[in-house]
This record gives sequence, structure tokens and C-alpha cells, in this order.
Amino acid sequence: MIPLPGFDEGGQPHIVVERVQLDGSRRKVPRGFGGGRNFGDRKKHADDLNDDVDFVLTDVAARTPVLGIDPRLILVVETVASSQSIAEEANWQRSGLRIVDTSSTKRVVAFSDDPSMSLFLTRLEAYAQEPKNGQASATHEAFFDNIDNVRPYGPQDRVGEELRTALRQADRDDELTVDVEVWYPGDIATADSWITAISEAVSAAGGVTHDHFSSEASGLALMRISARVDIVRQLLRVDLIAKVEVLPASLSINASPSEISADVIADLPLPDDASPQVGIIDSGVVANHPLLRGCVVEAVSTSTWIEDGADRHGHGTAVASILARGSLDGQISSGDWDAPPFRIMSVRVLDENAQIPPYRLAERELTDAAIYLAQQGVRVINLSLGDLNGLIVGNRAPSIAALLDALSRSLNVVFVVPTGNVAPREYAGQFDEALAVDYPLRMLDSPNARLLDPAPAATALTVGSLVSPPKPLPLGTTPLGKVGWPSPVSRIGFGIGDAIKPELCAPAGTLGQDQETHALLEPDELQVAVADGRLNSTGVITHDYGSSLAAPHVSRVAALVAAKYPKASGNLIRALTLQSANPVSVDFLATSSEFTEGAAATEGRRFVGYGHASSLRSAESAIRDTVLISESEIPVDGVHLYAVPVPEAFFTRKRASRGMAVTLSFDPLVRARRMDYMSTRLKFEVVRGLPADEVIEMFLSEAEDTAAGKRVKIPNRRGLKVSEIPTQKRIAMEPSQTIRYLGANQLARKTWQNSLPRFNNFPNDFFVVVQSLNRWAPPTSMQPYALTVRLWVDEKLPPIYEEVRTKVSTARIRARGRAQTR
Repeated sequence: MIPLPGFDEGGQPHIVVERVQLDGSRRKVPRGFGGGRNFGDRKKHADDLNDDVDFVLTDVAARTPVLGIDPRLILVVETVASSQSIAEEANWQRSGLRIVDTSSTKRVVAFSDDPSMSLFLTRLEAYAQEPKNGQASATHEAFFDNIDNVRPYGPQDRVGEELRTALRQADRDDELTVDVEVWYPGDIATADSWITAISEAVSAAGGVTHDHFSSEASGLALMRISARVDIVRQLLRVDLIAKVEVLPASLSINASPSEISADVIADLPLPDDASPQVGIIDSGVVANHPLLRGCVVEAVSTSTWIEDGADRHGHGTAVASILARGSLDGQISSGDWDAPPFRIMSVRVLDENAQIPPYRLAERELTDAAIYLAQQGVRVINLSLGDLNGLIVGNRAPSIAALLDALSRSLNVVFVVPTGNVAPREYAGQFDEALAVDYPLRMLDSPNARLLDPAPAATALTVGSLVSPPKPLPLGTTPLGKVGWPSPVSRIGFGIGDAIKPELCAPAGTLGQDQETHALLEPDELQVAVADGRLNSTGVITHDYGSSLAAPHVSRVAALVAAKYPKASGNLIRALTLQSANPVSVDFLATSSEFTEGAAATEGRRFVGYGHASSLRSAESAIRDTVLISESEIPVDGVHLYAVPVPEAFFTRKRASRGMAVTLSFDPLVRARRMDYMSTRLKFEVVRGLPADEVIEMFLSEAEDTAAGKRVKIPNRRGLKVSEIPTQKRIAMEPSQTIRYLGANQLARKTWQNSLPRFNNFPNDFFVVVQSLNRWAPPTSMQPYALTVRLWVDEKLPPIYEEVRTKVSTARIRARGRAQTR
């Protein structure tokens, strides 16, 4: 896969999390301040640890030699209390383990010379038995009761922060010089033998060991190695190695930009033949345009009324140039062109006047085009079109929007559409000097600025446009809006039934205003560069603005997700694209004093949705920015529960940001002429500090669909109510559940500046509750959906990815083990 420019190529795969089964799962009860055991049920705790060890042994058995060095059994033991309390050498040696690291609180790293860990498992079996001869504690209880889990020590534990960055930027054949820390096993002879083995392996692979050092007094074993990037990556998988880091980088000088010649534009880098495909339905494309040459797999027409797929208007070519190459302005000015990460499949549905052929229905043409693209394996379709007669009125769905919702469900594809454009004269009233800053308020007051069909489509990702960074303006010209504000030509939500629309936004230019006459201007400096595909055009680059040019930026992000997860449903592609959104400030409403902070946020979402989609966060996780994903089907009025581990960094007592974001996407049945347009609504909430069975029971007992006026009464044995959950245990996310659940693409965020409290007598996991609220779906129907949970911490706090991944993997193995024994 070819990443988007700037994308973190060395990122981590998102973590698949499975839902908690309704019959519940083991919940650990941590020890309070009054003492006692950490795990009340020794047998269950022993079974869980046994599952962990099985996972470690299976992992080691499945691995092959790296650089000719055989795998070794090295593991991380996470402890409940400080690792020092169980770090006595004798205890570990009797369990067949050799300690090599206890430097981290609540973590012990150890080698096992016994490939089956038989001594450890024998002692674990003894611990699981009842105390003997009237003893208060079981055999080895002090040791095993303080072990939380066991996991392998992997590449993400070994890679240094600077090396991680260097690997992202380096090519496979580049050479790096790195410092390698080898595990010190307790005796100098063994340490030296390990250094020798690594040095010989590196030499055989074409690398060089410049120096090595070992010290019994300090317990160190170090090496400095130069090798190709591919060899360095392999070093991260050598079990004898503890850490690998690059040398500090030297300062560099940025060169001045150079002039860009026509020859350079005519000879741009091309996508790889294996690059994924993204679809576009528009006015066709000029396939041999210098910006698109080699990027277009196919340009066709599925209409009998349109002769071929060639663009005779220019709109499709402009959109396709952004779809293929992203923002052009920076690449033009720098002369540094990125290879397109995608190849384009274009279906032309518009004629030379950018109109659907007069004797064909738009719905028919779009259906044929979408089916054709889906048959070619396209998962993401950019549809930068809008029906000027399809202004959303009330809650009724426009026809093309309803069509796209039906197609996205049946074809399992993702449509990305713009909000549609609006001329300021349609909403602004008098053009005066205040227009440059108060146009957002005028848009809110005007029904003429509402979304155009198909922008209200429930399942489509709808995109609004933002003001782009301007170039130096002509004298006497004022831009409408500031950088990052919504564009004055981009229509605003809400969607059907007050759903949040648009969901996302991207830069796509603005207008200017004459400082004296206040007339509107269209200077190139305020627009974005695009390919010029107009007939008889004398140039290859022109400038334009509008939400049609914002949509392809989001299509690129969605296509990246689809390429990374080829088996993902359209729901998951949308959920991950939405998860990547960076919040956009709503300071563009600051000129009004009528909005409270909450009201400003609500009204601001009508312009910018959940934020600006980012390719950097869509398809891969990072060590401090971890995404969990899941897909499932939920029955009518059902409840699903997901246990999301809370990283230790969230409990770290340091003033530093940490947070979570949850997205939920689903594809309900729809009916254009129904007031309750979507057959089903799904919603989610996040709680913690409560047992799983109680959480499920509470939400089942209060399953309610307010819009349909229906309440489902389910007996509640304990009399528990969702509304009575304490605020400390019910996570208040923004936007609130009552706002976000109106749409089929939902996102909510929560940020903490201080550490979270621990609950000593209850689980500390986050529980994400997904609830189905039936409106008119068949009673036996199942609603597919995708859920993502993002956990992040800032750089002041320790990494979280490996911890979360391990805890989720451990929970999955334990759950399957219990299922097999039933």
C-alpha cells in the first residue's frame, strides 16, 4: 500500500476488540486500601494466567529465526502493585524465569530457558488449589496474586522514539546507524555471547558492528551498528535485544524553492500498478492531463446518452486532480510532487454543460454508475454533485440522498458528497464591510443556505469547505473569513431529522471583497489550484473554489482506510474516516453574543461537522494514539457491550491531556417519504466502574425510542436506572448522546487534563454500550454497524498502544477459553 504524503508509514494496525457476551465475563476486583487478595477467585485467576502463558508459548513457537538468531522466550509480566514486591531473584528462578528488567513500575521482563515454562505452570497449578492444612493463603499466593497478566516482549517495546520517526522517513535501502541495547542476562559470559551472535548476524546481512560494550558492574550490554533499514527493522524482532535507537540527528538547512517548469508538471510521479482504486462519478476526466496521466485506470460512461468518459466540461477533471494528488498548491510551489496513492476509476454521468442528460433520470444514471464501480471492486465513490432543485426542506429526504443510502447498504460502498454551493447573494442581504466576518451568522438565519441533495444522505460522508491559507492578495482585497473558517459558499446543515451534517470539512477556497465598494471578488489567491480540463483551455492549471473540491480530500482518507482494511464494511470505512477528524474551532461565531459555549458548538457543527479528516489518523494507530475497531450486528432493541481497557497513562497523576473518541456508523433501511426516515437508530454511551452484567441490565431495561414514542419495558431485577449512574461513572462526551444519535455517522469526544480516579471495588474498564432503538424495522432484523474507540495521550505521558493491544488480546483469549470449556 502506498501511504498518503505525510502518512505515518511505521504506524500500528488498529486493534480489533470483541464485544462482551451477554452472559458476562470475569471482572477483576482490585484490592482496596484495607489489604486482602487482589483476585478473590484463585481458580479463575490461575486459568487466566494459564491462558496468557499459552498465548506467549504459541507466539514463540510460531516465530522463525531472525537474521539467523533463534527465537527466545522473553516475556513481560504486568503486576498489580509495584514490581519490586515480587522481584526477588529466588522466586523467579524457582519459577524457571530469569529477570532482565524491573526498571518500570508494575512490570517485570524475564527470560525463560524452559521452552514450555513447566516450572512456572506447575507452581501456578499449586496456587489454584485451596489452602492446605488450615493455611490462610494458597501456595505461592504472594507471587501469583500480584501478577495481573503475562505477554510477549515485542518490536514495539524495542523501538526508540527517534528510530520510529527515522524508519517512517527512510527507504528500505537507506543505511542507519543505531545504538543497540542487548539484554543483560545476569552474567557477563552470556551477555558477551549474545553480543557476538548479533554482531555475526549483522555482518552476514551486510551490516557493520562498529563497537560493543558489556559491563557486569552496571549490567549493560551495548552495540553500535550500521545497517540497511530492512536489517534495522529485523533487529527489532530479535529477542536478545532490549532497545534500538538512532543517533541524534544533526541540524539541516532548508533550501529556497525553485521555479517549476512545464516539463516538471508533464513528468510527475505515477501511482504504483498495485495502488488501490477510488471511484468518481462526475463529468468525466481528461485522462491524459499532465496531473492525471497514468492515474486513471478507466474513464467510461454507463449511459446510452453519453458517448464516452472524456470530460468536456472540466469539473470532473478538477475534482479528480485533488482525488489523485491531494492539495496542489504546496506541490506546485515546492516542486516536490508526491506519487498518487490511488488510481482513479471514472464514470461520466454529466454532459458538456455539467448536467444529467435531459432524457435520463439522475437516479437511474447514478445507480448504473455506482453499480458499475462496485462491480470493479471500488469501495469509495466521490460524488461531487448537487441538485439545485433538491434543497432539503424539513425532515423529508431528497430523492438522490435516499438513493445513495439504499445503494451504500446494498453495494457496501461509501459515498462522499459535498454540502453543495451557495452564492452569498442568496443569504447575505446587504454587502457591507461586516460581511467578511459575520457571514456565518447570516447563513444561520437564512433557509436558502441549507443542504442540497444528495448532501443529507444519512450514510454518506458529507463534506463542507473551509477557507484555505491565502497567498498575498491584491491591494484593496479582503478575504471572506479567516483561515480554517467555513467557506462563505459552502452550504450548512442540519441533515434529515436534525442529524449532524456535514460530518467533515476540508479546505476549498473562499471569495474576496473590495474594501471600498464591498463587491465580491474571485481572486486566484483565495482559491485552490486544480487541473484545468475545460475544452480549448490553453493551460493545465486553473483555480476554483467550492465544496465540490472539499469532498475529494475526504474521499482520499476513506480510500486509504479501504485499502488498509480490504475486508472492512462500508460502515467501518466510514467510522474510521470519521474517527480521524480533528476538531475545528467555532470562533467564526464569536462575533455574536447570543450563543452560549454549548450553543456555539451546536451551531458550529452545522458548518464543520465533527472536524477536518486527517489521513494521518485514519488507517493506523500510533503508540500514544490507539484505535480499537469492531463490527457486529445488533438485534431490534438490543444492547451490545464492549470492554475497553483504560491505559495506565490515564491514571498517571500528571497534568497532561488524555482522552477518548468513539465513532459509530451503521446503514439502516430508509424510506424517503417517512418522517422517521431511518428504520433504526443506534446510540452509544460510555460508562465505567460498574459490573458488565449490571450495565447490560440497566440499558436493556431502559431501551427507548423517543422519536417513535415507544418504550420497551424489560424487567430490571435490581431496580437500576441509567439516569441514576453517578457522573463519575457515566462519561459525558461531546456532542451529547441526544444530539449525535440523530445521524447514522456519530462521533463523540472526551478529554481529561488530570488523572482518572480508580475504582477499588469495581472494574476500571470503559464500557461502551451500543443500543438499538427500533422505529419500523422488521422485528427479527439485525442491524450491521461498526464501532471505533480512540484512546490518546499527549507526549508527557507514556505510550499506550502495546498495553491496550495486549489487554485486548488477553481478554479475547480468556473469553474464548471460557467458551470452549462450557
